Amino acid sequence: MRPDPMPLAAVLLLSACGPNEEAAGGGGAMPPMAVGVHVLQGEPLDDALVATGTLLANEEVQLVSELAGRITQIGFEEGGPVSAGQVLLRINDDELQAQLRKAEAQLRLAQEDAARKEQLFAVSGISQEQYDAARTAVAGLQADADDLRARIAKSVIRAPFGGRVGLRSVSAGGFVAAGTPIARLHQTDPMKVEFAVPERYGRSLAPGSAITFTLEGDTATYTGAVYAVDPSVDAATRTVKVRARTGNAHGRLIPGAFAKVQVRLQRIPDALVIPAEALIPDIQGQKVLLMKGGTAVSARVQLGQRTAERVQLTSGVQPGDSVIVTGLLALRDGAAVRPLVGQAEKKAEQANAEQ
Repeated sequence: MRPDPMPLAAVLLLSACGPNEEAAGGGGAMPPMAVGVHVLQGEPLDDALVATGTLLANEEVQLVSELAGRITQIGFEEGGPVSAGQVLLRINDDELQAQLRKAEAQLRLAQEDAARKEQLFAVSGISQEQYDAARTAVAGLQADADDLRARIAKSVIRAPFGGRVGLRSVSAGGFVAAGTPIARLHQTDPMKVEFAVPERYGRSLAPGSAITFTLEGDTATYTGAVYAVDPSVDAATRTVKVRARTGNAHGRLIPGAFAKVQVRLQRIPDALVIPAEALIPDIQGQKVLLMKGGTAVSARVQLGQRTAERVQLTSGVQPGDSVIVTGLLALRDGAAVRPLVGQAEKKAEQANAEQ
């Protein structure tokens, strides 16, 4: 005999209340969300600005010939070092030497004539006019001889300072005209770094201000010191040009290279700094989420100095506050939170290591 089927009302009652009762039995408040936190504490922060610059030789000249003539000697190696006063190039001066010998002979003759006329003038043997003409002739010939000596000196090109010579554009035996470029001479130790800063920072920089800079393709960081600030502002860019010096004993710095310059304006000894990703921008400005008593609490903040990875907070927080740095998109004001497991222990180990 078949059992009686379950009444339809009982089936409906079970289907209606069974799942809801299970959910109600297993439900409750959401567990606290695990988040990363950054405990605020005063730390040194450099108030710095970043600018682009160019490396310049400490001294640089284009060597040119002041005379026209044939090159008789080249006294340097391309790309090689030279010392101050070293002969770099000689131009044939035979013609000038001959003219100088002639001028010196004429000068001696004029001096002898002037000496005789001086004796005659002393006894009233000649007039004042004749004596003055003899002295004028001596002075003119002396000037001619001096001019020739100066032109002969220009036939020898010497290094005005020690440094390194670039590639030459002439050859021995070739003819050069006056003004012909010979080569470029650079003094590369020390080097100069030229960069521009916004005009509001022009007053903050002074000789002695420290800078650091990096180069393309070079992982090293170089240091230098400002030695000159342009007293005027560029009207087109509203920037002020600044120059600094840096050592280059190793020869790795090359004139014309691009440099990324960082200038330290001042050091803040006890700045409250957070990772940049902890900031939450909104229509009213910037805010952060703090963990207080296991709850996320928003705090409106003001910003100070900023670097690529960190931001200084100047108001809205206090030393010792715990700023939430992860899970910000899933949090709201008043949400339950807890620190990530092991984060407190890790921070304690880092603090002990720093001490």
